[in-house]
Amino acid sequence: MCNDTLSGEELLYLNLKALYEGFGYARFQMRRFEEYSLYADNLNFLKSRDIITFGGRDGRLLALKPDVTLSIVKNCKGAKERVRKVYYRESVYRTDRPGGQFREINQIGLECVGELDFYAGLEVLYLAAESLKAVGGGYVMDISHMGALEGIAESCGMASLPEEVMACVRSRNLHDMKTVCMSCGMGEDAAGKLRTLLSANGSNAKKLTLLRSLFPESEKCLLAAGELEGLLAALGDTAGAFVVDFSLLNDPAYYNGVIFQGYVDKFPRAVLSGGRYDNLVKKFGAGSGGAGFALYPDELGFYMGKSDGYDADCLVLYGEDAPAAEILRTVKELFKSGKTAFAAGSLPEGKRFGEIIKL
Repeated sequence: MCNDTLSGEELLYLNLKALYEGFGYARFQMRRFEEYSLYADNLNFLKSRDIITFGGRDGRLLALKPDVTLSIVKNCKGAKERVRKVYYRESVYRTDRPGGQFREINQIGLECVGELDFYAGLEVLYLAAESLKAVGGGYVMDISHMGALEGIAESCGMASLPEEVMACVRSRNLHDMKTVCMSCGMGEDAAGKLRTLLSANGSNAKKLTLLRSLFPESEKCLLAAGELEGLLAALGDTAGAFVVDFSLLNDPAYYNGVIFQGYVDKFPRAVLSGGRYDNLVKKFGAGSGGAGFALYPDELGFYMGKSDGYDADCLVLYGEDAPAAEILRTVKELFKSGKTAFAAGSLPEGKRFGEIIKL
């Protein structure tokens, strides 16, 4: 079949499939549903707590899967491989926002689970960047490290930053940062340092140097800066696509290391997200580490539609007396020549075609 007859999403998937398999990842397929308890026990890991449930014939409460990573990690429990590398193309079912309507959301992504070393994390970062590159157009990857915020919390004598502070960090609410931090028991000095870190501009190297200078007594901050520095250096030319952004956060109960989000030109929301989730993997007894990401093709419709804006290359417009066999023959010939064809007895409303063939 000619590539012109494939949708943009299909072409993207075929390119990513070749990329992932070229790096040793195997296709992972799963059922549409899991036992609800899998998600109920890990609600903080999910992007949405709204889950579609139904009763199974055996009395178990089941759920349409709102997440892929949980299913993969559960499946990796007890695996004999030291490192398991899988990729997937699946649909998840969740709301796009709290209280919103349920949607079927397509995902293409990969997971690397098991005894992970520095290279494994580097490879996942590289493949995430290459996945955005495959979309076409300009792109950028925001990157951070959960250890930085954990270290800042410890320097304030806290096990973790209060949720009110985390909300300010995520939204980059620098105006209220000092007030919120101090109301949660953080000192004025710590609040000022956090505000300085989040408002930093310039190169990645400058931001990492700033983290070290603001919190020189924090081992976690120093380790986070060192790991980010090492990964960016090892990425070589690909590192130019990454921007260090310490406002990027995930739930510390599951994520513990590098986290990242990917964006494409002319689109305001992230179309790719991922990171290290060692804490989740350890919880399931599936090894000591996990890293992965998901790309959301649904968000990329404007990139992957037909560039000419047509619903089909050709409209085969036939009259009442046109033989059905001739109509079918014409459509088949157009298809074999690599064109898409829409056959109709009258001009369809609201559709556009490259050319009209009358029979």
